[in-house]
Amino acid sequence: MEFTERQGVAIEHLTDNHTRFVLFGGAAGGGKSWVIVSWLIGMAMSKAGTRWFIGREELKRLRESTLVTFYKLCSFYKIPRNEFTYNGQDHYIKFSNGSQIDLLDLKFLPSDPLYERYGSIEYTGGAIDEGGEINFGAFDVLKTRIGRFNNEKHGLLPAKMLITANPKKNWLYKIFYQPYKSGTLPSDYAFIPALASENPYLDKGYLENLDKITDNVTRERLKYGNWEYDDTKDQLISYDKILDLFTNSHVETGPGFITADIARFGKDNTQVGRWNGWRLVEMIRLPKSSIPLCISTIKTLATKHGIPMSRTIVDEDGVGGGVKDGLDCKGFTANAKPVQIQGRKENYQNLKSQCGFLFSERVNRSGVYLEGVSENEKTLIVEEVEQLRSASMDSDLKLSLISKDKIKEIIGRSPDYMDMLVMREFFELPHVGKITHWKIS
Repeated sequence: MEFTERQGVAIEHLTDNHTRFVLFGGAAGGGKSWVIVSWLIGMAMSKAGTRWFIGREELKRLRESTLVTFYKLCSFYKIPRNEFTYNGQDHYIKFSNGSQIDLLDLKFLPSDPLYERYGSIEYTGGAIDEGGEINFGAFDVLKTRIGRFNNEKHGLLPAKMLITANPKKNWLYKIFYQPYKSGTLPSDYAFIPALASENPYLDKGYLENLDKITDNVTRERLKYGNWEYDDTKDQLISYDKILDLFTNSHVETGPGFITADIARFGKDNTQVGRWNGWRLVEMIRLPKSSIPLCISTIKTLATKHGIPMSRTIVDEDGVGGGVKDGLDCKGFTANAKPVQIQGRKENYQNLKSQCGFLFSERVNRSGVYLEGVSENEKTLIVEEVEQLRSASMDSDLKLSLISKDKIKEIIGRSPDYMDMLVMREFFELPHVGKITHWKIS
């Protein structure tokens, strides 16, 4: 089997002397796994004593897909079985020349949000399979681990990382696709789109199955490799407006506020935000923190910046109630009744839904600015704010948000950033005494 034209371009970038990061793919069936395995087998067998990795969101799926492709390719190229062994306990492939390919589980873990479990391992290079499933933090850490294992000895500079993916509006869209589309992709980055229709080695039935996809968004992504698909049927904020959160420097300053999403019953993370009007100017993250630590952290922040407890609010569900009592600040109860405006009952399921919809409107008007946010924080915030979606939960059709449990299922963690952001809208409700020292254009 020869490479398709697109696969050949990817291999060229993976063997040149200037490209560092390669994104290959788009539609399903473009031959992504074949590129990963071909490249890594070729490098491992030709460069003795090197160390590589293949990572995916779940190790189980990596074994069931990419590892299967590895065996198929070895059979196709007639690589003797005694040339390599697979260690199923520690999950790595060892070659007779001393080279090794590790299989990595890249699932986001609340207990390890910075992927420190891979922070000390040295690799020659590696690949991320199905990058659309992966948190930016995994890419951010792994790119610091390549180029550290016999690269100079074999002349493998710069170090290479390959990412394969179907279209997904996450960090891949921002870092690879948008710059590629605008012609601003850095010279050491490469994006090679690929479609199933360009792969002559696919079974006819595979293409027929893509044709039978009834959901428009799924078909646009998997058949046509469309990165600009419309997935906003129930999404309250457009993707572009979410990205604008980090560049809306026109938003005026105003009074100081503190909002804090407290880790519920000791789980998740406590996320504290300090606001200057509608500009979020500081964030503090406390992993699995105690009530005394939350109280002291917020009190210190409020004292330093002259923010009264009347403009400080914490989520008082669970252990947050103890933080509220210790601070004597405002408390936010998600399931509380929505606040009446001008004596009129609002058609929201609860207070959180009310604040969520109002916050979404404000973001769509470019009225919120999150400044000084790190790339890893941006990725997490974008993933969470994308989950501000409407849900029809009641027969009376009150406006409501999808549940926190549902969001956890989708992104694999609690939306601590999103909750902290949404709570800021509480201070704009009339029962608080709305502050109008600034306007939103």
